Amino acid sequence: MLADTRMDKKKAATTAIVYTACIVITLILLVVSIAAGSKDVSFFQIVKGLFTGDDLTVNTLIRVNMPRTLVAFFCGAALAVSGVLFQSVTRNKLADPAIIGVSSAGFMGGLIATVYLPASIVLSPLLAVIFGMSVFALVFWLSYAREESSSRILALGAAVNAVLMVVILTIAVMQNFAATNVILSLVGSLAVPKQDVVIATVALSIAGVFAAVLLAGKCNVLTLGDKISSSLGINVLQTKIILIVVAVFLAATAATNVGITAFLGLLAPLIARKVLGGNHYNLIPLSAVLGGLILLSADCFGRALGTPVTIPVGIIATVVGGIVFIMLLRRSYYYAD
Repeated sequence: MLADTRMDKKKAATTAIVYTACIVITLILLVVSIAAGSKDVSFFQIVKGLFTGDDLTVNTLIRVNMPRTLVAFFCGAALAVSGVLFQSVTRNKLADPAIIGVSSAGFMGGLIATVYLPASIVLSPLLAVIFGMSVFALVFWLSYAREESSSRILALGAAVNAVLMVVILTIAVMQNFAATNVILSLVGSLAVPKQDVVIATVALSIAGVFAAVLLAGKCNVLTLGDKISSSLGINVLQTKIILIVVAVFLAATAATNVGITAFLGLLAPLIARKVLGGNHYNLIPLSAVLGGLILLSADCFGRALGTPVTIPVGIIATVVGGIVFIMLLRRSYYYAD
């Protein structure tokens, strides 16, 4: 009994330390992101300007870089939580919205809305969610048509993703889009988002993450397997459908802003599991924060390294995530099948 109490206190202390560290790192990255790419403003000048508000240069940087910072952080959080939910549904820790084609489908939906439909802040994310849902439903059905095998989702998702990429490029060619613009959109070029885009992205991401947190208990039960989940009173099919809807919603929200940023939905949950374990009550919020920090760090690094030409955020995030993905594939025990 005493040992259990000490263990609980140790876990609580560890959790408090981890979240405190995340808050501190987030605040530091916020300042770094505002100053990234500018050689004329120091870190401490930014901090002073944030408190006083009387530095014209700092105010200009805040006005230009803060929207980009918010979009990067919340899109990273959305991708990370989407990855957690897909991993819960498939019981495969290598599931990622980009790997299984959901991000590509969401991007294609947003692209079609932009090209063929009247300009609207609602149509783009709506069509992105519809396309993402349809593609994942297809991949999920094909993967489980004969026998239950979550690892097959990766192979089928990769195939579907390749087809979608061809469709996206075909649409771009038919519309005479410049190759550079298409490539930048695909790999996640943030540029300077408009105010309505920032508001929509932040609101949708927060709503999706909040819904995922409410579903954390059911995610924990699903990890026990379908039979045990059913015996515990969980409607497995209904629960998976709800989780998929939320996961696709988050992935599509991110894809319309940062393109097809691969492996972030794998990397952030992996780190979160290593730090605080697999309990979804901690895994989901910590993955959200880590996902935001990873994408924001990639954006800061891209702006600082690529001055005067910014390296798109998706390139850096995908390279880092790809290396981790290859390492995980070599460790076959990481599969959940």
